[in-house]
Amino acid sequence: MNAKKYKNARIIRASSGDWRVVYEFEYPEYPGKFKKFYVRDGVNYIHDVHEKEIAVNQLKEDIDYALANGFNPFMPKIYIEDQLNTAEKEIDVETKLKSKKPWSTEIAMNKFLDYCTKSGLEPNTIRTYVSFINNLRKWVQNLPDPLIPFSELTDVDIQSFLDYNFFEEEWTPRTYNNHSKFMSQLFSRVAKLEKKYNPNIKYTIDLSDLILKKDKAEKNKYYTPQVAAKVKKEISKNPEMYRYSKWIFYSCMRPKEIRLLKIQDIDMVSRQIKVNGKTGYRFVPICDELMNLISEMNLIAQPLDYYVFGKGKKPNNDPVYHDYFARRYQTIKDNLKLDYNYTLYSWKHTRVVSLITAGFDDNQVMTLTGHRDRSGFEAYKRDLIIDNTVMKGKTIDF
Repeated sequence: MNAKKYKNARIIRASSGDWRVVYEFEYPEYPGKFKKFYVRDGVNYIHDVHEKEIAVNQLKEDIDYALANGFNPFMPKIYIEDQLNTAEKEIDVETKLKSKKPWSTEIAMNKFLDYCTKSGLEPNTIRTYVSFINNLRKWVQNLPDPLIPFSELTDVDIQSFLDYNFFEEEWTPRTYNNHSKFMSQLFSRVAKLEKKYNPNIKYTIDLSDLILKKDKAEKNKYYTPQVAAKVKKEISKNPEMYRYSKWIFYSCMRPKEIRLLKIQDIDMVSRQIKVNGKTGYRFVPICDELMNLISEMNLIAQPLDYYVFGKGKKPNNDPVYHDYFARRYQTIKDNLKLDYNYTLYSWKHTRVVSLITAGFDDNQVMTLTGHRDRSGFEAYKRDLIIDNTVMKGKTIDF
């Protein structure tokens, strides 16, 4: 078999901003020796990083395509052009359509906003859409594959996006529902726009069954002892999930706070954890049980800049992506047929109910929950448990 006379193109992203694609081709007169060719083709005139990334990847694909179809940079220009024209004529229309890249999330969002602008929508409406789109963009950027084509996002992905923000960012039911309705509009319109560009593109997403919230949606659902026992039995089969759930239970930290927690934030001497929460920094006490978990995970021996829950199922300098555990937990919820409102964060609510039932003082419990005032804590507590002393002893027989 004849060896290739070229080496596939690769992208160079210099810190100076000089991005280019380089490929190598064998010298005709020196077999085995290759010359490097650098191609920029105007990509450095693009200042938006996302658009520049798209352009440089497209340039790389074009070069690889040309090389695979016989392009030879050492041939006279007239022959090169004739060579490429011949290769292009050999590709039928169907193949050309199939070779069109699906729109990325970034391109799809920009196409949608362009459509809205050209359709004459009010500036306030477009500003609202931009806000919704930015929230989705931020979520997609934290997926395992942030470059996933827009057409490959599923209804499960969008429901996960909505759930994550509802529980983690504490969206109101109204904010949640507005985003939910907008997602249906966004995907419906983008599917039509992309089909004009590429008739072969397929959108299989169905958002007709997205769950809407009632005005007073239930957030603070805790595990009863019976439910907790079944859930713990399942998550114990996954040591990483088990440790993560125990961390939520003992610390009452939000999943987002735990995901971004670093070794350097744990003070074993003062027995407290510095948490970067929604309203600024706060300190969470380390109980004996959490101390044992920290020792079990051997965290203090790790580099200070490592995340407690990192990639590779161990402390790492890269944290797990934002719904890493939620996606895995969904399988357990489905198997146990758990109510939709049960989440990993329910371990925090379970902890609070357990402490109150055991007689711990509200002020002590508030150091875990992060509430800064009694009224907020009382409102939170009312959603979880009635007065621990009222009507729980002997009353009147039936």
